Amino acid sequence: MPDSDGNLNVLSEDPLCAAVFLPNLNVPISPNEGHFIRSHFPAPQINASDWSLTVNGHVDSPLDFSYDDLLKMPSREVVNLMECAGNSRSTMQPPAEGVQWDNGAVSVSCWKGVSLKTVLDQASLKSSATDVLFIGVDSGNVPQAGTSMAYEMSVPMEKLLDEDTLLAYEMNDAPLPLDHGFPIRLLIPGWYGMASVKWLTKITVMDHPNGGYHELDYRFYPATDGKSDAEIERVSSLKVKSLISTPSKGNILQPGHHTITGVAWSGDGHITKVEVSTDDARTWREAKLEGPSGTYSWQHWEIDWDAVNLGHSLLRSRATDSAGNVQPMLATWNFRGYQVNSIHSVPITIRQS
Repeated sequence: MPDSDGNLNVLSEDPLCAAVFLPNLNVPISPNEGHFIRSHFPAPQINASDWSLTVNGHVDSPLDFSYDDLLKMPSREVVNLMECAGNSRSTMQPPAEGVQWDNGAVSVSCWKGVSLKTVLDQASLKSSATDVLFIGVDSGNVPQAGTSMAYEMSVPMEKLLDEDTLLAYEMNDAPLPLDHGFPIRLLIPGWYGMASVKWLTKITVMDHPNGGYHELDYRFYPATDGKSDAEIERVSSLKVKSLISTPSKGNILQPGHHTITGVAWSGDGHITKVEVSTDDARTWREAKLEGPSGTYSWQHWEIDWDAVNLGHSLLRSRATDSAGNVQPMLATWNFRGYQVNSIHSVPITIRQS
């Protein structure tokens, strides 16, 4: 269901989950009103003047920061692609449980904030510190767990000491919108969005992973086929992926010249190649990559196509990154439908009017 402005497709109203329409991916930066939204609980109403951020745990100097304290600290901007770990879940067969995202849970924004490392340095990490637990203000009942809880996630220290990991307070030159975590959210570039905790209120440095409900939920649980040694991985770095933004699924096109456009990204390197098939993967042609993509952004691409044959066509795209990862024809099935990066397929029709 489109939202009131027609910018997003609302899949759930409480908590709010809303996807981007794929033609709207053809921009360098997603506008705030056109950035997908994934919330685990209803958005809390927070007055910035009453809010504070606590840093405690395995640190020598526990600290509390006000909103103004963070605004006065040295700032950094990061253009970052954010993708929900469950993006494209609805394409999995058999179906996986969870919000039935099609392909629109991905966006790019320019985020501004304080490097998390700056805050952790002020608190002075103990030598025992290995992980950090981030806790949001948002909370609610989780039937699967049989209790109420806040949203929280712990992240290994080695990922957090990168200067680009932010405590973000601006999104595209404006204060964070409520649905994107006002007043402060965590931003972890290159990882799926579940780790970038919104409405952040507490940072606890630990000597072990937290292992809480949400952390265990965001695991890649494959079909075991009776095997006891099936590998269960943590959902973390973005998988290499491409999407066709235009034409759209179900479009009816005239015979003749068309341009197929799209985006591609990876958390493990930059995009080196995007290939497109217009004949159901029998042959592939390399698309033109459009300009620099930035370290954590998406890569736009396009390719010309002369549609000659009338009838149904199946367009497909696949990406390759600098680490040699290639987008698979089918992503590995898993119970929660995470990290789905199957080759994107778009059925269209060529019809003479």
